[in-house]
Amino acid sequence: MIVEQIVNSFFRILALVKKEILTILKDPKSRIILIAPIVVQCVIFGYGASFHLEHIPYSILTQSNSKLSYEFEHTLLNTQRFELDKQCSSIDCLQDSIDSQTSLIGIFIAADFDYTHKINVVMDARNTASANTALSYVSQIVEGLNTKYFGDKPLIIDYQFLFNENNYTRYTVLIGMCLALSIIQVLLLSALSVTREKEDGTYDMMLMTPARPLELLIGKALPPIIIAIVQSLILISICYFYFEIPLRGSLFDVVMQIVIFAFALVGMGLSISTISNTTMQSLIIGFSFTTILLLTSGLITSVDAMPALFKYVAYANPAYYGINGIWKLYLEGKSLIDIAALQIPLVIMSIISLSLATYLFRHKLN
Repeated sequence: MIVEQIVNSFFRILALVKKEILTILKDPKSRIILIAPIVVQCVIFGYGASFHLEHIPYSILTQSNSKLSYEFEHTLLNTQRFELDKQCSSIDCLQDSIDSQTSLIGIFIAADFDYTHKINVVMDARNTASANTALSYVSQIVEGLNTKYFGDKPLIIDYQFLFNENNYTRYTVLIGMCLALSIIQVLLLSALSVTREKEDGTYDMMLMTPARPLELLIGKALPPIIIAIVQSLILISICYFYFEIPLRGSLFDVVMQIVIFAFALVGMGLSISTISNTTMQSLIIGFSFTTILLLTSGLITSVDAMPALFKYVAYANPAYYGINGIWKLYLEGKSLIDIAALQIPLVIMSIISLSLATYLFRHKLN
């Protein structure tokens, strides 16, 4: 009797599984959801998510005329991954190339190089992964010269990290996570807002409320933004008080950066929620967008390490401008006016995403 019940239960479960699989495969939207995220993530992880730097822009200032310094310069020029940005004639030129992010590393060879055998390397540590990788490549060149010219006084690299003096990875990762957390929270919460109403059966009741479509849209948009601000402030407090990461800029500017970025994301999330019919569709599309936004933002892997195609994807990604902006505000002490070149594309993306969400929302209500 018990065995018969178990067998019958097994066949009922098998029939339900078969029915669910056929339902998913027959639904065109579900088929897209099954295939698209796999393709997108394979392409992103396969090509975009790379810790290998293919292009390292550098500036160099040489005051030595020795054979060894010349060979070091010549080796850099003929190493495929290194790209000469500036041949500087002053320390200020070297500093400006790092500050403006046109060069990832700056190299200074003093006039007494024949005696000290010291190569001074300054790296932009706003992205610690890129700085460490670039330093390792320079070290490989130096080791090769040491092997060739083995002697009692080998070459020495004297390096320094800017904006992150101790080269702590948590400086860049945790500060960047203030906005990465917004990606996850704002995008997914807003993506679920309308579809949840549909599945809970309260969608018609929402339409009957004495509110205009734009008011409904704002009511849906504000809660995720408020949650993102509160969570980001909590994370910033942990960074400042617990990890002792110095806040060199204005807290107000940092919060405004989070708000502008959240508006860009909430428009994307509401657009996803409006065109989705089920919570599962919203979740899958939302997670797919979250993956793309995070991996092409420069937080996990450097944009310099990406192929040309993915650089264009990064430049169309609001997270790229948001995370680079908050790094400059928090770690460098810049103001919102100083980073206007990052703010303007972010504001434009916010307007586009909110306009699209408004159009889709009104279209669905009508």
